[in-house]
Amino acid sequence: MKKVTLQDIADHLGVSKFAVSRALAGKDGVSEETRERITAKAAEMGYLRAVEIAPPQRIIQILFANHDPVNSELWMQMQSGIQTEAAAAGFQVQSHWSPDAERAAALAATSMGVVLVGQHDGAIVSALEQTGRTIVRLGWVLPLEQTDQVTGADHEAGNAVGQYLLARGHRRIDFVHGSRVLRGRMERLFGLREASLAYEDAQIGEIQFSPSKTFAQAFSDLRERGEMPTALFCSHDSLGVFVVSELHRLGLRVPEDVSVIGYGDFAAATQISPMLTTLRLPGAEMGIAAFRTLMERLDTHRRQLPAQRLMLVPTLIERDSVADLSVR
Repeated sequence: MKKVTLQDIADHLGVSKFAVSRALAGKDGVSEETRERITAKAAEMGYLRAVEIAPPQRIIQILFANHDPVNSELWMQMQSGIQTEAAAAGFQVQSHWSPDAERAAALAATSMGVVLVGQHDGAIVSALEQTGRTIVRLGWVLPLEQTDQVTGADHEAGNAVGQYLLARGHRRIDFVHGSRVLRGRMERLFGLREASLAYEDAQIGEIQFSPSKTFAQAFSDLRERGEMPTALFCSHDSLGVFVVSELHRLGLRVPEDVSVIGYGDFAAATQISPMLTTLRLPGAEMGIAAFRTLMERLDTHRRQLPAQRLMLVPTLIERDSVADLSVR
């Protein structure tokens, strides 16, 4: 096989051999974007392994998935936690949104580690693994994926919501969500169902909405069939606020007619009447835990340990959107 040269890399990218040389040597004279492109192409062509191209700097990269309005507040809390902890440890943090696999690998190559936030596709994870850099994921992973993960205790949270509502006399509880795609939301549903197993008369249902069938339509169908729940567990606070608004529009009172509980404890939870009972996710602490996990993995004595799953426990925040039926 022909040995890859600096000129080969230059020809592929349409840049000068001088630019390739400066970029791979970690010297100035090229823009950061060009350096990233050259670094990634050199690794791709097998010129050098990415970890040999340039010495890693005391930089941690945060790579966010596609912008998600639902989780943006949580993600900013995570970023704050990472930045606070990194600054105390003498690290610089750089944040990037929706990079493709090539750019993600280039960013990783000049840093000591990467924190992935949100649902990234397999191509990005694979490209990062090939760089040899340390990776921690703030979000769900594939079964048996050999990557460290920090997340909320979703299943446990769903179980806690179920116990909380059942202890207050609710026996028909529906979980409100969209598609069955996001793993964390499904885990909350599974936990809710698990809590109901101790009650023979408890029923756990689902209200799934979509562009073709809105929440109001799905809920009205339940009412017409005589299956109206007394409590709704919404998959996140923004949805909880929307559900309260829709119930009011349908002429129902919260919590007198229907109780509503959310998840996340984001700003919207206190910007509606009644204010939303919910579970507070420790977003900043999840960021801190992700950084500390990354630092531990950089320790040569811990590098060979199996991948870890670290779940931080939410806190139940009681407000005014849940009725206690047991005292009626």
